[in-house]
Amino acid sequence: MKCPVCGYIFKSGNICPDCGTDIILYNKTRTISDRLYNEGLRCANERDLTGAIDNLKKSVMVNKFNTKARNLLGLVYYEKGLVADALREWVMSSNLNKNDKTAAEYMEKIQKNARELEKMNDALRLYNLAIQYMGQHSEDLALIQLKKAISYNSKFVDAYNLAALCNMASGNNTAAEPFIKRVLYLDKKNPTALRYLQEITPVSKVASSGAAEIKTADDDARAGRKRRLAYSEKNKSIIGKNEVITFAGGLICAAAVLFALVFPTMLENKNKTINDLTTSLENYESYNGADGSASYDDIVSENAQLKEEIEKYKNSVELQTKIGNVSKAYALLANGEYKEAALLIKDIDISDMSDEDIEMYDQVREQTFATAASDLFSEGKMYYLSGNYDDAEQSLNDCLDLITDEDYTGEVIYYLGKIAEGRGETATAISYYQRVIDEYPESSQAANAKNSIDTLNASVASAQEQTQAQTNE
Repeated sequence: MKCPVCGYIFKSGNICPDCGTDIILYNKTRTISDRLYNEGLRCANERDLTGAIDNLKKSVMVNKFNTKARNLLGLVYYEKGLVADALREWVMSSNLNKNDKTAAEYMEKIQKNARELEKMNDALRLYNLAIQYMGQHSEDLALIQLKKAISYNSKFVDAYNLAALCNMASGNNTAAEPFIKRVLYLDKKNPTALRYLQEITPVSKVASSGAAEIKTADDDARAGRKRRLAYSEKNKSIIGKNEVITFAGGLICAAAVLFALVFPTMLENKNKTINDLTTSLENYESYNGADGSASYDDIVSENAQLKEEIEKYKNSVELQTKIGNVSKAYALLANGEYKEAALLIKDIDISDMSDEDIEMYDQVREQTFATAASDLFSEGKMYYLSGNYDDAEQSLNDCLDLITDEDYTGEVIYYLGKIAEGRGETATAISYYQRVIDEYPESSQAANAKNSIDTLNASVASAQEQTQAQTNE
């Protein structure tokens, strides 16, 4: 055995021959830690992930050097979507035992699967947005986000639980039941799901199902014991057909880690890839083949391939930005910030977005554009009357982009003409006034627009006469 203090290895005895440390307590704690690990392994094997976490956390608390318990704890965390906790355990395991490469292999697999991380990040973003909606008592909006989060990560336990709670809060216990059952399939003894199930299940149904549950408990235990030995070897591989722990978890309670590290890094890498590809393309286009190392056809083919790669990465980054803005606008809508939500999405091209994202965009547009346009019109008039022409012009132009009611479109254009007139931009002002007359003759400002044109034309004519007179003198 190895002395935990000095590291001296000896064959027998409870006292280290080198430093004299009594290792009886150390041996006891190691035995307790191993026993807790075995219990955690049994729970994981029977899909009791909550029980597995409890036992494995105690195991590493008793003996922090129990790296096999840490590795398994990381796997269970990942299965439940707690990727930050999983990475923490694997990093600690790698540092505590340099010879054990298991944790390093797990982390390497995660780093190589950037697409899965991106999807889990999207799931987390939607989950956090749903929590905000729940705080605002907007269960219907929260449920939309949770369904999308689950589509990105089918083992997002907390998303299923919150979706069940949304339905229960709306009085729809029937719709909540499938979410609860899915949680109990993923985590057999999840306390939150069990509590929800108890709340929505009639007492008579609970009583009748109790006997069946007791009957199957022994069968489950026997099956678990048969699988336990084989599982010790299986848990060294993350992805397998019948493995208990698989890598498809979500990102729960890891917003700081992902948004500060993973997601910005992926976007930065994409932008760097775009720049690298652009540089390569410029180099190829300036290459004249003087050394004979490449034919003209090869260069043309490479150019086309590089252009295609550049467009692909640019489109990917732009799409992610658009989807993010639509989600932000959705949150602003829930907070009653109609103008901010409308302005955020007014220039978005939705042609390459998914049906679900387009549906969200349409909801924001329908519920915000009319109100936002009215607010911007009032805001623009206020700025104009106070002499703040720049802000007035910005507000009125934004109003034109959002306006859905033509009853006052002519008024908006008329005030843009007044702003141009106030700046001394006579030609621009006349073009605005003429537009009111031609396109919105029924507008309440059509007559004023005609009078303004007559006044400006008269002023221009008078100025020209004065100039001519001065020239003649």
